[in-house]
Amino acid sequence: MKALVDWFVYDFDREELEDRCRKYGGLVAGAFFGAGWWSWADALVTQRGVEGESSAPFKYAWPGIIATIAMVLINMLSKDSLQDIADSGDEETNTRARLWLLCSFLLCFGSIAASIAVLISCTEQGQYVAVGVGSVLQCGFILASALILWVFRTRS
Repeated sequence: MKALVDWFVYDFDREELEDRCRKYGGLVAGAFFGAGWWSWADALVTQRGVEGESSAPFKYAWPGIIATIAMVLINMLSKDSLQDIADSGDEETNTRARLWLLCSFLLCFGSIAASIAVLISCTEQGQYVAVGVGSVLQCGFILASALILWVFRTRS
């Protein structure tokens, strides 16, 4: 254990890790986004094929659609752009940019809350439970994708 701590404290190259994260961050974010939509599609197939229930109502797809829109809204404003706006000294533009980001994150967290509500509703009804689980996984993966892409994205 001491060797691991010594490596982390003395030999750990943070710049190399940051470069790798920036290089592969988009790939990892895309994999999470794909995993989110895959979990939703898998839940629909499982519900219809394995459990033999009819197809789920479209209303259960809304949390994933909203999470996808929120991911796009979050990544419309990069950290570099946010820093440039803050450095420009224009307080009104800085406030608008931060408010945009706040609303985008709130929309994403709201989609997770909606997917949890879908799961609870499906569990109480005793049908479409796979769709409820798939919805929660989908929104969680899409939020993770949005965060990874926003954190590791740069202009270059």
